[in-house]
Amino acid sequence: MGSIGEQSSDGTTTGDRQNLGIGVSNPGNAGIAGIDYNHPLFLSPADVSGIQIISFPLTGIENYSIRFRPMRVALLGRNKLGIVDGICKKESFPEFMWNHWERVNAIVLSWIMNSVTKGLLGGIMYASGAQAVWEELAERFNKVDGSRTFNLHKEIATLAQGTLSISVYYSRLKDLWEEFESLVPAPGCDCAKSREFMIYLQKLKLYQFLMGLNDSYAQARSHILMRSLVPNVNQAYAIIVCDESQKAIASTSGVLGANLSV
Repeated sequence: MGSIGEQSSDGTTTGDRQNLGIGVSNPGNAGIAGIDYNHPLFLSPADVSGIQIISFPLTGIENYSIRFRPMRVALLGRNKLGIVDGICKKESFPEFMWNHWERVNAIVLSWIMNSVTKGLLGGIMYASGAQAVWEELAERFNKVDGSRTFNLHKEIATLAQGTLSISVYYSRLKDLWEEFESLVPAPGCDCAKSREFMIYLQKLKLYQFLMGLNDSYAQARSHILMRSLVPNVNQAYAIIVCDESQKAIASTSGVLGANLSV
């Protein structure tokens, strides 16, 4: 059994390999070449080139911002965000790992290609680096202009429940809020002014949600607004859903009672 300082044929010591997250004692584990699960170059059996890691593709400027976050979260969940943001460059690893890095890079690149429409593939299909394609897509489509921000704000202000169910209406409103906030992010500091602004935004969302509800929810809406401690928008949604369920139960009970009396 070699010591921690013993060098292997590739010039690295056993200690080096442990620090890099490479399984020395069990090179035949589930990770390729014995790479540990927490290592950024680890590939699980599910990490293959043919999969789509998000459910909807990039179509252009119109959906780049709303697609960016789930794509980033998907890569982060697979511990592969470093491949596209430049943290895990090939040169960051010892030379004996470069071939494996190339494989990981190719798989991540395929995930990005699988997440764009066929019409956008022409500009990236011959690229060899996942980071280069990631940055090119951002440069081409991450365009925030006043018209998009205005249209989003208008959609939020004018959205009404209409024939939509409560859950569909609320989900649509949340999607618009999230896209708007990705274009116009709130202050990130932890100062008092920032906290006050976040409280204001929560109240604004509550009012927007309540304004768009159908008139059949007028009583529940008034009940929410008259509370001494006004709930946040998620709590208000839960109250409305509960009110809707109680109405449905009462309606069903009324029908059953009428049938029994006949």
